Amino acid sequence: MRPLVSVIIPTHGRPECAVSTIRAVLAASEELEVVVSDTSTEDRISPHFGGQGIPRLKLLRPGEPLSVVDNFNYALSHASGEYLAFIGDDDLVSPQIAEIAHWGVANNVDAFSFSFPMLYYWPTFASTTRWKAEGSTLVVSDFDGRVTPFDAKEELSTALRNMGAGVLGMPRAYAGMISRQLVKRIIETHGALFGGVSPDIYSAALISIESRKSYRVNFPIVVPGACAGSTSGKSARGRHVGGLRDNAHIGAFKNLVWDSRVPEYYSVPTVWGYSLLKGIEDKPQWLGKADFSMLYLRCLISDPQYKDMVMSCLLQHARKNGILATTFELVGAAVREATRIGRAIAQRQLKRFLPDNTVVLRDVLDTEQAFEVASQHIRKMGKKLELTKSGS
Repeated sequence: MRPLVSVIIPTHGRPECAVSTIRAVLAASEELEVVVSDTSTEDRISPHFGGQGIPRLKLLRPGEPLSVVDNFNYALSHASGEYLAFIGDDDLVSPQIAEIAHWGVANNVDAFSFSFPMLYYWPTFASTTRWKAEGSTLVVSDFDGRVTPFDAKEELSTALRNMGAGVLGMPRAYAGMISRQLVKRIIETHGALFGGVSPDIYSAALISIESRKSYRVNFPIVVPGACAGSTSGKSARGRHVGGLRDNAHIGAFKNLVWDSRVPEYYSVPTVWGYSLLKGIEDKPQWLGKADFSMLYLRCLISDPQYKDMVMSCLLQHARKNGILATTFELVGAAVREATRIGRAIAQRQLKRFLPDNTVVLRDVLDTEQAFEVASQHIRKMGKKLELTKSGS
């Protein structure tokens, strides 16, 4: 019998996180299959599980170095669940993942997009830049359990108008959940679910194009984690920018040909922008929606040290698109970005006068403890998923 959900965990060199996360996911529901693809040189995970003696656990060892994209595709090929959910090796899932998957099967849902009202910060987490959070804490914000439909294609359009801003509202496989049938359609039509240099962004574009029925879930189904070695942890310490080819993440891609429309340095906007373009590069109806001026503006704001490289891409874009059209595009991008920043500042100021309902649960040492603490807190709050019988 096919498992209800395959929770897929690509990992490399972080057994101190992965082992605890695997145990936490196995504890979430008997209906979950856990697929782990470990590209580490030394196997430091399977000894904790008696080799591979747990029926619901697949511990994969590719046996060769793989890029993050290849590792995601490799792990996917070994998953057998009706639904597929990729998480990081420092994340966890709640028991309600099985409940939402059963509802999805009954209502033919292709893709789920989850909110993240719970965040787990490992003891090794430290922040010096973009946000302030303490290690060993589970941080809980408000959620209401609502499950609502949304237009995935419209969310892709929004992401293309905001090049370099990430997934935004698109449905996703990483920290989201998608059906096996959707994956089959994507692979048959596009060749692979994951591509570019950010599997999250690339797959979100294809999921948005092919999903026929998408729902948002305002409930902590996936609880993102952040530790010292994770992407979020590096971003929090301001270590997520630098030379493209010098970066270990990019260096794992063999014979990578970079898109000349994207500034060739390593940063959040450039990696996200490049991967989104790769997802839609052979689809003119979507490529025409891509706002390159927004990408260049975002790069100039976040990484002024690379302004010469960014301006070179902007001039290349102007020569192709026309100087006048590019000027209007750039002005429009600046207005929208200024509006976004202004709104964010206003909301931050407004929060100072509103009651803060955030709960910080301390002394949570790993994902196993985080799973227990999160489950207890959800029960204590008494909140449940609001699932309709018809899915309407």
